[in-house]
Amino acid sequence: MNTQISGQVYVLIPSHNRRDILCATLTKVRAQLPPKTARLIVVDAGSTDGTRDAVKAQCPSAEIVDGHADMWWTATVNHGLKHIAKTARAGDRVLLMNDDIDLAPMALIRLLEASELEPGAVIGAVNIVHRPGEEAQVYFCGGRYDLRFARHKVNIRGGAPWHEPASRFLETDFLYGRLLVIPWSVFEVGCGFDEEVFPQYCADEDFAYGAKLRGFKVLVDSRSVVYVNEATTASFSLSLGKGGWRGVRKALTAFNSCYNWRQGWAFSRRYAKWPAIYMLCRYGIIFISENLRTLARK
Repeated sequence: MNTQISGQVYVLIPSHNRRDILCATLTKVRAQLPPKTARLIVVDAGSTDGTRDAVKAQCPSAEIVDGHADMWWTATVNHGLKHIAKTARAGDRVLLMNDDIDLAPMALIRLLEASELEPGAVIGAVNIVHRPGEEAQVYFCGGRYDLRFARHKVNIRGGAPWHEPASRFLETDFLYGRLLVIPWSVFEVGCGFDEEVFPQYCADEDFAYGAKLRGFKVLVDSRSVVYVNEATTASFSLSLGKGGWRGVRKALTAFNSCYNWRQGWAFSRRYAKWPAIYMLCRYGIIFISENLRTLARK
């Protein structure tokens, strides 16, 4: 790696019972960031599939932090951050990533390079879906909230063919936790992941927007790309054509659904100008757009 990285880099990966997927990801991490470049922290949330032994066999330098099985994503991340806090200092960075992503070549290096260019910013990678035989499509590339009527404006719409934009950095209000670089100074001023209110979904968005409100830049680095593993990503829909009203109800109430209304309400109460109106608009827009897309495919 030619880029000179200042401070200590902590690669933080939460995991639970995905031994083989995790080990495949660790191989790619170590190919891009050798042990001398970064400390690798794996938080094992009570796995019963031999995750600990497999990680130690594959990456002896990895630090395994033991959690417990009732930890969801946010609690697992916070458990790892507590471990990092024992040695972290100003100027250090946390590379937070999911255990099931596929890294594009140089994705981690590019993200650290971006952090050197914007040292005070929270920066996320572009999330791409690339199915066999199809053109790569945008899954997430950041955007801006509309905290009145929920008409959010994305930088590049989901499903659009992926073409690297001319501008390296795209401003955003929110980020997804698949791959982020976070300066340790963000945690030092009190920003954190709220495991009580957002145990599974929305914690990453809440964290990023909270950091932005405290004066930190929040950016997407268009040169750093990760591929979404659709097989391990929870799938819920508000489309009646997919699961009927029962499916809609499940999407609104399931603990691991991005449409969970309780977490949506908590977010709206925290940030929206008129929470009830925001909720009606947000879920109404999603419901109408998903059902129109379903009809268009028929």
